[in-house]
Amino acid sequence: MTLEELMIAIGIFIGLSVVGVVGFIRDSKQKKIGRRESSIVWIVIYAVFLALTFTGIIDWGFQWYGLGILFAVKALLGVVFLLRHKAPAEFRKGKAIPRLIGSILLFGFVSIPLLVFPQYKPLEPTGTFAVGTTVFTWTDTTRDDGFTPEADHRKVSVQIWYPASQAGEDAPVLEGSFPLAVFSHGAFGYRMSNHSTFMELASNGYIVASIDHTHQAFMTKQADGTMVLGDMGFINTAMQVENGEIAGEDLYRLQEEWMALRTADMAFVLDQIRRQAGSATSDAVFRQLDIERIGVLGHSMGGATAAWLGREDAAVDAVIVLDGTMMGEIVGFENGREVLSTTPYPKPILNLYNEAHYREGVELGTEYANMRMHANASQSFQLVVEGSGHLNFTDLPIVSPFLAGMLGVGPVDARYGMTTTNSAVLEFLDYYVKGTGSAIPEFRSL
Repeated sequence: MTLEELMIAIGIFIGLSVVGVVGFIRDSKQKKIGRRESSIVWIVIYAVFLALTFTGIIDWGFQWYGLGILFAVKALLGVVFLLRHKAPAEFRKGKAIPRLIGSILLFGFVSIPLLVFPQYKPLEPTGTFAVGTTVFTWTDTTRDDGFTPEADHRKVSVQIWYPASQAGEDAPVLEGSFPLAVFSHGAFGYRMSNHSTFMELASNGYIVASIDHTHQAFMTKQADGTMVLGDMGFINTAMQVENGEIAGEDLYRLQEEWMALRTADMAFVLDQIRRQAGSATSDAVFRQLDIERIGVLGHSMGGATAAWLGREDAAVDAVIVLDGTMMGEIVGFENGREVLSTTPYPKPILNLYNEAHYREGVELGTEYANMRMHANASQSFQLVVEGSGHLNFTDLPIVSPFLAGMLGVGPVDARYGMTTTNSAVLEFLDYYVKGTGSAIPEFRSL
């Protein structure tokens, strides 16, 4: 979080608290509650808020909802009071102090979204196409969900970004023949985790499908508006893994289970897209696909999912792993050690690493899945983003510096980190999926 963003959130909280404290001091001196003065102050505050919003200085979004409602209610009550011309009530310190404390706590509460999700300017896509987006939820009738008490079939939601005649939701798709990129998010992530990446690719002539791995995403909004939250059992287990509480063969079996779910999701989505692309009655966005050109990518566990699909699906042309451990390369566990695949990786693959991850991989050498794959592959590429942390390969450090700082980022500038990531993703897919541009170096440190 920048100092400017922090100061905005703190400044609003302090400003509102000062209004409350000044009113308390005034009332205590006058021995009566100055409702008239307070009403005028809140009406003025609301008027200023509206002016800043309509002029675009305040970028209206969910982080402003609490403040907007508070200001509107306070202003409305003020107008009602002024119209009634009621006499001021007697000031009673015993009631005024709790009321002041409650007001300050309320001001702090409604300011929290500005601290956690400050205003930010999205990264500008470099391509020439306007970008549309739409959401689909498909049901896999061959699998049970596994997370619900009932034997429900598994539902998988996918958001698609595509070249459009105008920007926006459900905008008309442009006619053309566009390659496909399929994305899988990391643990606790969701389909919007790399929104800037999807916008970058779609603006440059790709159709991008980002999957929500239902129950492993922290939140899934299905096409009909139904909200499904992440499964607490999965979240708790993933935290145990992160803290080193699960290891050895137990960890291997757990990763097998997770990968089975995610890879089945990704394979199902790709099959659905192929089926839709071959139908004359499908949504127009699928009829503009060049289904012979496919790239897959993902962040963290999603990168491992993409890498697995690259091995299993002959139609995939290229794979990108954003700071993930390639769990699919671990094919067994014997004598207290992981058994790694020795079969050469069959596709061009790019691994992007944060600095610490890459250093640890180099130290482990071919005992680490990623490095064993790299040593055996004919077209494996590595890129290290200097100063990056694990979440610098997602949009979270831009959208919420506060949350990203708590969860783990490096000192690299958040916008530089994602601009670098998106540029590498586009460059790699352009060369190996579109067949344009020039080959990238085998290793880069940026």
